[in-house]
Amino acid sequence: MEVEAKFTIQDPQVYAQVQALDALGRFALAAGPVYDIHDIYFDTPDLRVLQAGYACRQREQNGQRLLTLKTLHGVSGAVHRREEWETSLPATAPIPPLPAQWPDDAPCRQLLTLTENAPLKPLFSLRQRRHTRPIHCGQRLVAEMNLDTVTLACAGSEQSFMELEIELKGEGNEADLAAILAYLAETPGLSAQPLSKFEQGLALLNAASPGLTPEDTVAEAARKTLRLHLLRMILNESGTRAGRDPEALHDMRVATRRMRTAFRVFADALDAEAMAPYLRDLRRTGRLLGRVRDLDVFREKAQAYLETFAKGAQPDLTALQHAWDAEYEHARVKLLKYLNGRRYARFKYGFALLIEAPFPTTVVALPYAAQRMAEAVSEIIRGRLTEFYACRARLEQPDATLTDYHQMRIVTKNLRYTLEYFREVLGVEAEQAITELKTLQNHLGALQDAVVASTHLHHVLAWGTWTPPTDADLRWCKAPVAAPDVAAYLAFQQAEIHRLVSAFPEAWKRLERAGFEPLIANAIAALST
Repeated sequence: MEVEAKFTIQDPQVYAQVQALDALGRFALAAGPVYDIHDIYFDTPDLRVLQAGYACRQREQNGQRLLTLKTLHGVSGAVHRREEWETSLPATAPIPPLPAQWPDDAPCRQLLTLTENAPLKPLFSLRQRRHTRPIHCGQRLVAEMNLDTVTLACAGSEQSFMELEIELKGEGNEADLAAILAYLAETPGLSAQPLSKFEQGLALLNAASPGLTPEDTVAEAARKTLRLHLLRMILNESGTRAGRDPEALHDMRVATRRMRTAFRVFADALDAEAMAPYLRDLRRTGRLLGRVRDLDVFREKAQAYLETFAKGAQPDLTALQHAWDAEYEHARVKLLKYLNGRRYARFKYGFALLIEAPFPTTVVALPYAAQRMAEAVSEIIRGRLTEFYACRARLEQPDATLTDYHQMRIVTKNLRYTLEYFREVLGVEAEQAITELKTLQNHLGALQDAVVASTHLHHVLAWGTWTPPTDADLRWCKAPVAAPDVAAYLAFQQAEIHRLVSAFPEAWKRLERAGFEPLIANAIAALST
């Protein structure tokens, strides 16, 4: 059993600081070797090893060649617990290794069972410079610290990152690891990394496009689409945990939204009972990410508002900042607790395994699943268009509400995502249609941001908090906050709501002037040529 804790390091200065440590609390760090490691991950063409829950790796290090088989499960926060089998290969062994030339030992027999003697193909490779430091407690060797600078390479793309690993060795036990991790918890700049290097490589390998073809069934298109966006979600986990770049969290949230939309778009081709648990966890993941993302957006827009004033004459939004800080800290803590917990790990790994295998198309309740994409895409898109134009008609009514505008934003986004799912099989006109929808969605998004901001500004002025207090807390609330500059910012947001609602008809006319309907018709027509 391999037991190790993994951390992502975003800042090179933090990497250098950790490298310079002589001890981790009561644990001494000894000098160790530096290795240049070249790993290649393999699987069969139909991914039998992955589907069985394993990763297969060939490693070259110091003139040695090792074949390793690892399980993919057993993650709790930063700590990975995995079964591992390893065997030596001749230095002249071919790449990929041929099953007939493997040693007759337990790891190779296990791998032969998984692959059924099928040939292996390379998935991706990584190179890393590893600084190794033995960790001692008194006379006991308890662990090994590895500082890695890694470059993943696959499908013409590369990704570089830095990681810290603490792996139990010698006489080390879980109590030793817990004590080391308690010390590292006080070290700024380290983020728990729940993904193995294999999983990060797999995400990079599959995050470019779903690879749809007109001959795919609708069920296969659904699987490929969900797989792509799950991998994009996973690829942005480490940046989300680090919290330095808001775009990582934004991209992770977008991936969850695209999966939720895909569940609706492909609903008639999916086994609802099998998918229901994953959809529930996907919603939970999206809500927690969205809460933090909405706060990021609010901060960005408040900063942009302040920058419209001359230096030295900027409004005093201190009361607002205090409320925002408290809410942001609470939302981040809740998000990280979830991302580091077992529920999210079960969802992520379970869903990944589910969508690696082809979806069934013979279920009696799912006759639509076996239909070819060339035949089905037109119907799917027209269904989204019907919703789109129905929402537009609602906004033309004199009693249209801000909720109706929010619904228009949702169906615009759904239509845009649907076109993006199928862009590989649609005509070139789809790209311009997507651009026009994105412009309309941005207009409606700015309106919704102003509505949400106004709600929270009301709360800050009334209670000094981001959200209303509970009934139990009401008796402890202070008097309404005296913050005239916050009130002025609320008035600004309300004026923004009025401006964006008034400007919507012109935003719609832009869509029409671009020939939106002919663009869609021509994009769909390409399927029949």
